[in-house]
Amino acid sequence: MTAAVSTPIGTAVVLAAGVGSRLRPVTADQPKPCVTIGSRPILAHQLHAYADAGIVEVVVVAGYLADDVRELCSAVAAERPELEITVIENEDYDTTNNMYSLSLAREAVDGEAFCLSNGDVVFDPRVAAELATGSGSAIACDTDTYDEESMKLTLDSRNRVEHLSKDVDAAEADATSIDAYRFSADFSTRLFEEIEERLAADTGDWTEVAIDALLAPGDHDVEPLDIAGARWVEVDDFDDLHRADRVFSPLSALREKGAVFFDLDGTLYLGDDLLSGADGVVGSLREAGVDVYFLSNNSSGWKTAYAEKLGSLGIPADEADIVLSTDGVIEYLDEQAASAYVVGTRAMRGAMTDAGLTVEADEPDAVVVGFDTELTYEKARRASLAIQDGAEFLLAHPDMVCPTPDGPIPDCGSIGAFVAAATGEEPDRVFGKPDPRMLDHVLDDHDLSPADVAVVGDRLGTEIRLAERLGCESVCVLTGDATREAVETSPLAPTLVAESVADLDDFL
Repeated sequence: MTAAVSTPIGTAVVLAAGVGSRLRPVTADQPKPCVTIGSRPILAHQLHAYADAGIVEVVVVAGYLADDVRELCSAVAAERPELEITVIENEDYDTTNNMYSLSLAREAVDGEAFCLSNGDVVFDPRVAAELATGSGSAIACDTDTYDEESMKLTLDSRNRVEHLSKDVDAAEADATSIDAYRFSADFSTRLFEEIEERLAADTGDWTEVAIDALLAPGDHDVEPLDIAGARWVEVDDFDDLHRADRVFSPLSALREKGAVFFDLDGTLYLGDDLLSGADGVVGSLREAGVDVYFLSNNSSGWKTAYAEKLGSLGIPADEADIVLSTDGVIEYLDEQAASAYVVGTRAMRGAMTDAGLTVEADEPDAVVVGFDTELTYEKARRASLAIQDGAEFLLAHPDMVCPTPDGPIPDCGSIGAFVAAATGEEPDRVFGKPDPRMLDHVLDDHDLSPADVAVVGDRLGTEIRLAERLGCESVCVLTGDATREAVETSPLAPTLVAESVADLDDFL
């Protein structure tokens, strides 16, 4: 066997041909390597890591939706001109495994030292750096982890790898493979010979089976490369995807924020039921000295009702902690000294009257349309006529539907659309989320900048868009309106995608 050399490796192969069926519908229209984790797609994480490690050429074997993989590779190549990326297509991806995919890259790396990784693993850049700069062959592995779904390895008396398989129990496993490898020139030659024999005999299987076959005699240079402590996630299913979202999120420590703004229904509770862990997260933030506020576009109620509901669910709250879309309406009308006709509930009208505003003007300066669960035709008639007579058309918030345990129902935006259709006029101003001015008074009163706050919610178009427009960090929880598929296809990029608000414990 040829002696191992310590020359830095210049080439890597990424196997990215699979369908990723366990991630559907997220992978219905894109391949798994293109699924976003944190701020980048999985494959982009690897390509950037290899470039940082000094590797100058990466061969990517694509298959399912190969054009998407090519587009991603082109985008990374434009960002990293020092990295040459070649895409090879496995047209038989749906009937072959990654052993066949690797065989397609033989011409590029046979007989040469190279790194290899599966295209569904996200790992810290230091993993690529240690693979690329080491000598001999190695399997990157985590000695602190036992993962039932991952390949495990055992070691012989020389601390060389003697067995690589999923079917190794916890008592025998020395480490869990993260599906990233370094092969010496000698092992590279032997590996492709083994693959050729297996494919010729129609026993094509997984690359790991071929590697394990070469380990059995013991005459090899494959050692474990322990990366324990480094972040890595092999993304096979939704549990893995959610874990990767948490592990690789760039969200900063929430206990260091000045304030955190939480949406209510769908985020902290559903209907009348508190979501698991919500009270603990809010309590921990408060113990750390972080101001906690609760946001709602719902203009049908007032702050007393929200404070009472939160208290009954185990989250103490004062009216001063509640920020509603109605606050912006009241502030605006007060600044303008404007009279109004309000299409809203008794609670909304009462709050505005308590603020010294007129809500029943016969010739109003403005018409305010809120989420009126007490809507009558007379209210709609008067509002429509006033707008046609020149009154300013103000919409309390843009939400078209309100989620309920029985299903979505028409919300403020739908009522506003009804009035707009009757008058031929669109609202002159829309308050509430996602308008960042909803939070201006809190930031101004406490001298907070966008970097000092975070917004947590379940709707991409409201809370997450608000955060983007404000320029602060955001958390999109999947307990309400948003789905992981919707996040994947949205132009908005939450700082963290969380299964529920309980996941924020990891960021306190």
